[in-house]
Amino acid sequence: MITALLVSLVACVLAVEGMNGQFGFSRPLIAATIIGLVLGDVTTGVTVGVTLQLIFMGISGVGAAVPPNQLIGTIIATTFAIVSGEGPEIALTLAIPVAVAAQAVDIFGRTINTFFIHAADKAAAEGNYKKLELCHFGGLLVMICKTFIIVFPAVYFGIDAVQGLIAMIPAQVLRGLEVSGGILPAVGFGMLLTMLDIKHLIPFFFIGFALATFGGFSIVGVTMVAVSIALIYDHFQKKSENDTESKDDLDALMSE
Repeated sequence: MITALLVSLVACVLAVEGMNGQFGFSRPLIAATIIGLVLGDVTTGVTVGVTLQLIFMGISGVGAAVPPNQLIGTIIATTFAIVSGEGPEIALTLAIPVAVAAQAVDIFGRTINTFFIHAADKAAAEGNYKKLELCHFGGLLVMICKTFIIVFPAVYFGIDAVQGLIAMIPAQVLRGLEVSGGILPAVGFGMLLTMLDIKHLIPFFFIGFALATFGGFSIVGVTMVAVSIALIYDHFQKKSENDTESKDDLDALMSE
């Protein structure tokens, strides 16, 4: 009960932050680390968070589209990884299904919030600021409730069920889950490249792949090379823009 309440409280606070603050605390890496800190296993929290950050990196809400709820998926997956003691590999397979399931509840909550939006518009037109403030708190309550009704039952009722299910799963299936968990980051990068759809960035993707696969570079090594290339690319791009501006100024001076 205490674990479920603590995790649910953190989930609600992070959900509010994700919709209003945008300081990044609701991102998978930070959220999983916070859950690890609350449950006393920061190492597992960071491990799960790093991988889920890669998986969900290309997922974002664009316009009226509601993406899978990466926060709830991250929190439940991290909690199961720590409490069940089975490690992050098993938990990673839960993140996507939970996030997609939470997406439906997220859409339902946003639909309810349209009532408060129209009420707030009417209150603003009437100059009723007290009612306008209540509308804001009403939308906040809906957001908290839709997070709590998913996270609390999953943590409180689901941990024992998950432990029993894991004990019943054959070793071959567990190995398959570990392998699938390992390829999920590639799926995240694939979704990111699909969203970006910038053709001239594709070579950089293959450069990183070649360094990691054939060059034996670690993630830190690939990151250092990527940052260096980005700085060089940015330097020459700015230099080209400055040269173009100088040439235009010279042509304008000569024409005068």
